[in-house]
Amino acid sequence: MKTYDAEIKKAALEKMLRPGGPYPSILSKEMGIPKDTLYYWLRQSKSGDMSKNKRHKKKGPSLKEKQILVLEAKGLTDEELGVWLRTKGLHESQLKMWEQEIMRSLENIDGQSEREAGLSQENTKLKKEMLRKDKALAEMTALVILKKKLSIILGEEEDTL
Repeated sequence: MKTYDAEIKKAALEKMLRPGGPYPSILSKEMGIPKDTLYYWLRQSKSGDMSKNKRHKKKGPSLKEKQILVLEAKGLTDEELGVWLRTKGLHESQLKMWEQEIMRSLENIDGQSEREAGLSQENTKLKKEMLRKDKALAEMTALVILKKKLSIILGEEEDTL
């Protein structure tokens, strides 16, 4: 199966999608691209899947699977490790990279929990300060209202605040 450049895909799609553009069967003859491929690209573009290339995407093991494999390999002797690596289709360098990746992710988790604890303390402190200021504002509001009522009762002119 032949693969095509993103530029060729883009040019073909632009031609097909413009008003009055050629059908994929006609464009196939013009560009030398199989019409099934053009129809496939057209379906992809309409569904928004152009960025995903499902056929060529190879998915590796998840972080959890990597951790399991690294832990399995840790308890083996050199000879056993060689046999185990061959049966799993892995290289020792992959295990070392995975171990480093696991360590980095654990460090990130630790760093996040420390940051979260600091943010939680700061959040508590700010809530207390906000509550204190709300109480002070309520007290000042009550005093202003009392002052206005007193001036009305005594018949004094209101002072502008």
